[in-house]
Amino acid sequence: MKSALLYGHNDLRVEERPDPKAGEGQAVIRIHASGVCPSDIRSYTAATAAKRDPWTPGHEIAGVVTELGSGDTGDLQVGDRVAVDWRGVCGRCHQCVRGAANFCENLVKYPIAGFADATVMPVAQLTRLADGVSFEAASFAEPLACVVNAHRALPLPLAENVLVVGAGPIGLLHTQVARARGGRVIVTDMKADRLKAARELGAHDVAEVANQREAVLDLTDGRGADIVIVTVGIPAVIEAAFGLVAKNGAVNLFAGTHPKGAIALNPDVPHYDQVAINGSHDFIPNDFATALRLLRFGQVDVAPLISHRFPLAAVAEAFETTRQQRGLKSLVVAEGEK
Repeated sequence: MKSALLYGHNDLRVEERPDPKAGEGQAVIRIHASGVCPSDIRSYTAATAAKRDPWTPGHEIAGVVTELGSGDTGDLQVGDRVAVDWRGVCGRCHQCVRGAANFCENLVKYPIAGFADATVMPVAQLTRLADGVSFEAASFAEPLACVVNAHRALPLPLAENVLVVGAGPIGLLHTQVARARGGRVIVTDMKADRLKAARELGAHDVAEVANQREAVLDLTDGRGADIVIVTVGIPAVIEAAFGLVAKNGAVNLFAGTHPKGAIALNPDVPHYDQVAINGSHDFIPNDFATALRLLRFGQVDVAPLISHRFPLAAVAEAFETTRQQRGLKSLVVAEGEK
C-alpha cells in the first residue's frame, strides 16, 4: 500500500509500505477520508521533526473495514463504514471515573497513521457510521468531539450572546454548535471570506477583528458577550477576549498557543466582573458519539468547510495548503469517494 511518511522538517514523502494485518481484536480499515489538522502541520514544520524515525501522521479519518482479526470483534463486520477514535481510555482510573476521560491516566494514543491507503486499529476504537453520514463528514468527528467537550463546560441559556473569535474550521464548528444550543452567535475574523462562511453557517452577526471591540459592544447593548470562545492561539488575541466578555460571563480558551507565550491578565476582571475562565482539551468517548449524532442529524454541516481535496499522492500539497491557510479544510481522500 501507499503511505505518507514524515522524515523531517517539511519533508513528507509517499512510499510503498507493507499492507497492515489485523491482530487479535483489531480491524484493518481502508481509509476513504483523512483531514489535515493544525497539529499535523506543527509536526510537519517542527525543527525537531527529524529527531524521530519516519512516521505517518493523520488522526481524523473514516473508512471501511476490510479485515477482522481473531478474538472478540463484537458485531463489527467486514464492509462496515466506520469513524476512528485514536484515544484509547481505560474507563477505570481516577480521571475516567470522575468523567474526565480526556485526562485518562492510562491513555493509549493509537498511531492511526491516517495519511495512507489503510491502517489497523483495535475494534473498540471504531464507530459504525449511520446511513447518510459520508466519509468526508465522518472525518470531522474527532475535531467536532473536541468542540463538544468545550461546550459541555459552557452553560448557555437560550439567546445568550456567544462570541466565537476566529472563523477557521474549528471556529465554524463552534458557530454551528452554539447556534444548535440556542445561542445568539457573533463571529469575528480577519478574512472576509471566512466571515461570509460564518454567516452562511448560522452566525447571526459577524465583524472584522480590526473593529471587533466596538462591534461586539454595539451588538450586545454595551455589555459584551456572555460567552467568548477563543479559537486562535495567539496571546494578543486571547488578551483581547477579556475586553469582549460581559460581567458574569465566561471565556473559553480553546486553542493552545504555538509558539508558546504568556498573556497579561488583570485579576480584577475575573474577580470583580465574575468572569469564569476555562480551557478545553481533547474529548471523552461520549463527545465523539455526540459529534457523530450532530453530523447524522444535520445539526452541524461540514460540507461548506471542505475547501480542498487531495489524493494521497499529493498529501504534501495538502499540508502546504493548510500551512498557508488557503481556504478552510483540506482533506486527503480516496479517488472517487466521499
